[in-house]
Amino acid sequence: MLIEKSEIEAAAARLKPYLLPTPVIPSRYFTSKLGAQLFLKLETLQPTNSFKVRGATNAILALSESQRQRGVISASAGNHGMAVALAANKLGLSATIYLPEKTPKVKLERIERLGAQIVLHGESWDEANALAMSVADQEGKAYIPAFDHLHVMAGQGTIVLELITQLPKIDAIVVSIGGGGLISGIISAVRHFSPHTKVYGVETEGANRLYLSRAAGRIVELPAITSVAESLGARKTGQRQFEIITNYVEDLVVVSDEEAIQSLLELLQEEKLLVEPAASCCIAALLTKKIPVQKGETIVAIMCGANVALERVVEWYEAEKMKVA
Repeated sequence: MLIEKSEIEAAAARLKPYLLPTPVIPSRYFTSKLGAQLFLKLETLQPTNSFKVRGATNAILALSESQRQRGVISASAGNHGMAVALAANKLGLSATIYLPEKTPKVKLERIERLGAQIVLHGESWDEANALAMSVADQEGKAYIPAFDHLHVMAGQGTIVLELITQLPKIDAIVVSIGGGGLISGIISAVRHFSPHTKVYGVETEGANRLYLSRAAGRIVELPAITSVAESLGARKTGQRQFEIITNYVEDLVVVSDEEAIQSLLELLQEEKLLVEPAASCCIAALLTKKIPVQKGETIVAIMCGANVALERVVEWYEAEKMKVA
């Protein structure tokens, strides 16, 4: 069920020539508020400003040479598409990315700059993904899933291999959940390399498919994603992610969009870090005490991405100012 230790080690070896380790920094401001020592793992500093480049690159590097030369296809809400496009660009491969029609312009432009072909389809990632899988099958091209794939999850798990060399002790890791690939890779790596470390999962209201699935004892598909956390856009998880998360996660918690946005603005104001709501929701879960922390513990929050449109941040900032006025 867990991603095997050897797969995560192999992923780290594949990625080493292509990706630098991301820094982990202490947050003095949030440490003072929480009472526990909080560190931020800055996946925002990846080449595509998101952790997704780990899994996408590993999955493409794991393909046979003949598979690579036929080109790759994927579907994304934006961040995974950028990751696939970058990996394909570095390796000289063709890539086609299927995205929902409402994908923010900033993400479309970045994917285009990386040389990938874009196809807009449907209202949601799920609709774009269904078409991408169908076309990949028809054309005999490798389909690179956003989360439900062994090599994608193993690539995401390499975050833990970096963390255990960067910090002497980690009591807990807090990570947001979209489709579940990131947290499944992290849980698997923690079990193999740092078994004393707890892993907490965070979702936002309107994108809380894992929280509902665990409560129901089966995979629940949301009718739509209504959260502002666009990169948490899958309406349901995969079976392997469901099993890993429900069996091994310390706890799953849900925060509101408002709490995620408030933490986003606080991170920007106090730490000078711009992240997506999909990252700031981890801080919100800690500040609202939905995730318990003890004095003296070392907590790592995964800052998973920074691909948020500036105009949205300005809108949120102005809305918060109006509340105070």
